[in-house]
Amino acid sequence: MTRRRRPALLRRPASMRGRLTLLTAVSALLSLSVAAVISVLATRDHLFKEAHEYAKKAANVVEAKARKAGPDPYPVPDSLIADPRLEVHTYTWSEVDSLERERPGTTRISLGRDQEAPSWLSLRPWTDPAGRTPVPEAVLRLSTDDDYPVLVVFSPLRAEQAGLNAVVWSVAGSVVTVTALMAAVAWYVAGRVLRPVEDIRSRFADLTAHHLDRRVPVPRTDDEVARLARTMNTTLDRLEANVDQQRRFVADASHELRSPLTALRAELEIALAHPEGTDLRDVVEAALGDTRRLQHLTTDLLLLARLDVSGAVRLPGGGPVDLAALVRDEAARFRAPQHLVLRVETAGEPVPVHGQYALLTRLLGNLLDNARRYAVRTVEIGLVHDPAARRAVLHVQDDGPGIAPADRQRVFDRFTRLDDARARDTGGAGLGLAIAHRIASAHHGTLEIADSPRGARFAAVLPTAAGEETAGRSRDPA
Repeated sequence: MTRRRRPALLRRPASMRGRLTLLTAVSALLSLSVAAVISVLATRDHLFKEAHEYAKKAANVVEAKARKAGPDPYPVPDSLIADPRLEVHTYTWSEVDSLERERPGTTRISLGRDQEAPSWLSLRPWTDPAGRTPVPEAVLRLSTDDDYPVLVVFSPLRAEQAGLNAVVWSVAGSVVTVTALMAAVAWYVAGRVLRPVEDIRSRFADLTAHHLDRRVPVPRTDDEVARLARTMNTTLDRLEANVDQQRRFVADASHELRSPLTALRAELEIALAHPEGTDLRDVVEAALGDTRRLQHLTTDLLLLARLDVSGAVRLPGGGPVDLAALVRDEAARFRAPQHLVLRVETAGEPVPVHGQYALLTRLLGNLLDNARRYAVRTVEIGLVHDPAARRAVLHVQDDGPGIAPADRQRVFDRFTRLDDARARDTGGAGLGLAIAHRIASAHHGTLEIADSPRGARFAAVLPTAAGEETAGRSRDPA
């Protein structure tokens, strides 16, 4: 079923500027029209009342002079006859008595015109003033003689109708003119106000994934449009940083995956090319080592991707975990080389935190693996519970060469290896600390490198879940 299109005049303007202008024009037209109608009605009532009072006053003056003259007939004043706002006609007293009264105080008298002609002031500005039916306002008896003519004073309303026509035309013209002026002002002001929005839209439309360094223009005014532009630029900054990070991540991941794949392919090709001088067991063991490295790297990448999706939102499937029991369990499973000694200091009471047991185990495990690579003799694990601040501080420290202050933030970036790490050839992919840092953030905590007299001291601060039961749930395998 096809919908019928509205006529062009009934369609809503497509632009906000047009809608604002239309709304202003309609509002102005309605309000001015109401005011105009009220003023015109008031003017009509005033003119009609003034004409009635004018005729009455003129008749009363003549009647007062006639009474002073006594029984003799009083002549009709020339000023009354020549007054353009009045009509004076003579009738016999018997004719006046026989007139039909339509309402008290008013006598309808035929002057040769159509009796149905209007006797009220018309609001139509094209009304002919000469077409008004005069209204009798006073009957004057200028003599006690019944045969003496009686004067009837009429108000023809011609001058009043002409004045009312002029008022209606002027008011209508004023309404149209003011409405047009307000619409023009609204169009101009809306254009000025919305010009920055259009500039922002056009600049934003030019943005692509390859030109994220561009920013939308910010107006100098501190209004809603300027705040919108600043918010968009801040969002674009974060978007550019995330895209750059993803690009570096993809490049580094490709490089890290390419190395074991290349080594694995080379080993297999050499074995196929020279089968007589190849030890099958050595080839399989080398290939198995490269496969494990690929598996670990893929697992780390998938974990980072999952943590990126979860963000700072409450982790799904999480629950109360006793961090003290987790530390003791991981310390018991830690296999230190012969030259290393592991020292553990934990709180005596349970330390409840909300999270996933597997992720928190991975956080501590990555920190221990990093400490084991660089430690000389000692690795320390400490757990401090601060119930008043509702936080737990887990630190892992080694007595190795340490990390320079300039590199303490960079080590948490993905695929980051310091020069010492490369020289020692520990075999790490540069994802362990990045994963630990991301796990701490996902649990609404932080992971930083604190100052220490020797070696590197990693401190993870996690919020505690006071009042939650942790018994029987510290080993949630989620």
